[in-house]
Amino acid sequence: MQDADSERLTPPSSGGLPPAPGPRAVLGLTSDATRGEAQRAFRRLAKQTHPDAGGDAAAFRAVAGAWAELAPLLPAERRPPRRPWPSPHVGAYRPVAGRIVWAEERRRPEPPAPGRRPGFAAVLDAELARLAA
Repeated sequence: MQDADSERLTPPSSGGLPPAPGPRAVLGLTSDATRGEAQRAFRRLAKQTHPDAGGDAAAFRAVAGAWAELAPLLPAERRPPRRPWPSPHVGAYRPVAGRIVWAEERRRPEPPAPGRRPGFAAVLDAELARLAA
């Protein structure tokens, strides 16, 4: 009969090291994850594990290696092409179509008596009479 301690110290029969987790397990992805989900998971984990941000260098290498292994296998997401925004200056060079420009002849008011300017009330009465006509 073997001791419990001796069983614990016996290396596994697979060669001594546990199997390395797959790239999806490292990134915490399901088997049906899309490329966008994988990219978001990689970026999140890279920010957490990057040595410059106080993370562990070995963990960062594992995350980066998992992404490098998984990225070529994931199909690129198909997006419709984006139309560029037009420049705000385009309207200045394009002729305006459909704008109605209203122009009507205006009768000139009669000149005031020499040496006298019409008062505000006289101008207002003349304008109201013109609009009523």
